[in-house]
Amino acid sequence: MPSKTMKILLFLLLCLVSAGCARFNPEAVRSEHALSFSAALEARTERVLSESGALNLHQCIDLALENNLNVQAADIEARIARLNRQVAFSHFLPSIEMSYTSTELNKTPSSSMFGPFAVSVQDRIVRETMVKAQMPVFAPATWFLYDAHRHGEAIGTLVSDYARQMIALQVTGLYFQCLALEEAGKALASQHASARVLCGEVEAFYGAGLVMESDVLQARTLVLSRGRDCEKNMRELAEARSGLLEVMGLSPLASLTLDAETPVELPEGETADWIMHALLHHPRLAIADRQAAIEEDKLKIAITEFLPVLALFSARNHTTNSKNTYPYMTALGFTGMMTVFNGFANINEYKAARLHKKGAYLALERESLSLMAQVYQSRLQVDNAESDSVLAAAALEAAEAALREAEVRFHEGVINTSDVMEARSRRDSAASFVIAAEYQKQVTAAVACNVMGATFRGDKVSSL
Repeated sequence: MPSKTMKILLFLLLCLVSAGCARFNPEAVRSEHALSFSAALEARTERVLSESGALNLHQCIDLALENNLNVQAADIEARIARLNRQVAFSHFLPSIEMSYTSTELNKTPSSSMFGPFAVSVQDRIVRETMVKAQMPVFAPATWFLYDAHRHGEAIGTLVSDYARQMIALQVTGLYFQCLALEEAGKALASQHASARVLCGEVEAFYGAGLVMESDVLQARTLVLSRGRDCEKNMRELAEARSGLLEVMGLSPLASLTLDAETPVELPEGETADWIMHALLHHPRLAIADRQAAIEEDKLKIAITEFLPVLALFSARNHTTNSKNTYPYMTALGFTGMMTVFNGFANINEYKAARLHKKGAYLALERESLSLMAQVYQSRLQVDNAESDSVLAAAALEAAEAALREAEVRFHEGVINTSDVMEARSRRDSAASFVIAAEYQKQVTAAVACNVMGATFRGDKVSSL
């Protein structure tokens, strides 16, 4: 008859088998996630936008750093790296093993060495417990493995911070893109209004027999073209706002209102100063430094494969077997292990580790050279943006003068309304170009800060 223990084990086995036979319904799982995700996203979006109103650049960056999924994923990887380092530290601690064994036989083991007489040599039911502890004394690979995980933890922290820098830069670019498209929309609306006025005048002249039918058709085509430009700009603005909402971790379908500001300041110093700051502070180089240090640790671990590993151990054992003279047993010992017959593999692993180390330092130099080129290119982009700003200001001054002259000539009866409207639309376009040039200067300044390792993050600049 099965014992109570066997019944319990059979019951647990049946539970595991039944759980493993459960079917996965992909349609139900996908439907449940879609509904729950949409509801949570809409609730968060409504709460954030209702509390904030019009968002400036500081608020957009703060929301992105709080809700962006890439930032949260980078934080998880950083925590995993910290846990891996803690796991590596456990190798320095003594390992303790505890075991319990219960053996139940249907008959008592006996010996027939005395002829017809059977002598019991063991109890029918025997329970044994054991506690064993082992402590490493000389295991150099453990030290280098822990140091490698320590560098891995630092890399996880750097990657998490660098992810925040890149998200802040992405938000900055999308923020000013939205503002530039809004200003462009105002200029295009002015041009559309000017085209409608011109079309009305041409139709009136056509009614008086002063122009040809082709002139009317061209004027109507101009109105359609300017209207198409306005609609296209609105769609581009909706796309940019959708991208900005996505980066901020909000619903891309929500309506967004932005409060225009230009808080990004251009870094001080010459190009050489920018390059030196990038070489000293950029997180990509800091990550490459630690990756090279990890490869050095791996090389040291390959060297330790030729050394023995020494450890101390102790054990305490107890048995309920009444036939044993001593139910309690204590053991103390010293163990050592050294590989002898796999030296060929150890030698080649050592050679491979040396090459990996060399490759890591080459990657560090390659990253440094690439970063220097990016800093120089960002400086050129800053200069281009400054030139565009100067040109846009001059164009606006000329357009305003042309508008004043057109208004004077209109009051004198020299020109028509369409001519004044055209001059006004040109002035509005020039004004939008000035604002767009200022926004472009903000974006290039943000890129310059980023490649220097000092990314603008709203109310402060982060520098590692």
